[in-house]
Amino acid sequence: MARAHTRLTNRPDHRDDLAAEALLIALPELPTHAPILVAGDRTGEVEDELRQRGHTVVAWRRFASGVQSASAWPEASNCAAAVLRLPKGRDAFRFGLHALVAAVEPGASVFVYGANDEGIKPAAKRMRSLLDSVETVDSRRHCRVLRGVRSDHPEGLQGSLADHRREESLELDGEAYRYVCYPGVFAKGRVDAASKMLLDAMPKLGEGDHVLDFASGAGLLTMVLAQREPSASFQLIDADAVAIVAAKENVPGVLAICGDSWGRLPSYRRYDRIISNPPIHTGKGRDYSVLTRLVEGAEMRLLPGGSLWLVVQRQIPVRPMLESAFDDVSVAAEDPRFRVWRC
Repeated sequence: MARAHTRLTNRPDHRDDLAAEALLIALPELPTHAPILVAGDRTGEVEDELRQRGHTVVAWRRFASGVQSASAWPEASNCAAAVLRLPKGRDAFRFGLHALVAAVEPGASVFVYGANDEGIKPAAKRMRSLLDSVETVDSRRHCRVLRGVRSDHPEGLQGSLADHRREESLELDGEAYRYVCYPGVFAKGRVDAASKMLLDAMPKLGEGDHVLDFASGAGLLTMVLAQREPSASFQLIDADAVAIVAAKENVPGVLAICGDSWGRLPSYRRYDRIISNPPIHTGKGRDYSVLTRLVEGAEMRLLPGGSLWLVVQRQIPVRPMLESAFDDVSVAAEDPRFRVWRC
């Protein structure tokens, strides 16, 4: 009999809808001689409305969602205009802005839209480093729409994914690691406290173990574990296409898949250990979707005797959900901020 899973409730976040509404009201008539590049439209409303207005739309999704695929860099070029949903974090915004400016023709407008409490106001200052005539087009319902114009030769433009690649040296427990990262990728070139706690709490892998790193980011966990147990076989999955590019460099030869669900993984594959430091926050809201998918699908993907290891913030009430999916649930490590769970 299938288990009845206990779920955590996401904290509603209506900023995507409100920001999209503000943009669509504020958008002037756009050129039709070339495609419009739409980036980060999590609602789909902007893409749909522009198509209804007669435009050819090219979507760039950095993050995979369901059946929608993602790419690390826009494939379009010489677009007539571009719109960008303000990403979370200054580095991710800078990365997205450079990508859009590189993809539009000289004289094209680039629009950025988002909520006031997401940082849309100071975004105008950062736009001025790449765009001319930056202005606020509209402001309503605690959201703002900004516009800038691409010049013939934007000074300082980093116009390819490779331009944003960073290589750093990390040290953990006396071991040195070469670590590749990109803007907006979790960990930001350092071993975060949650990942370190998870790595310290887990027992040594067995020879030849099969391991899945779920919501892997740039592959930090796998990079460390692969050095500790080279005979183990690793797979990684993450929704961020940029993170997957980094992961393939950090763990050469690993199977790294861009996706946000179990359905993206080979259906026949089972694992001795599934590990995760799952993301909880999306923008200003709290989103348990990744955590929920991880817990609900992990048991069916484990080999006999296999285990799930994950680290989450202490205040996340994850125990009921874990106990609804696994018979044996325990806290392997904790501190005032995080808990490591073993199932």
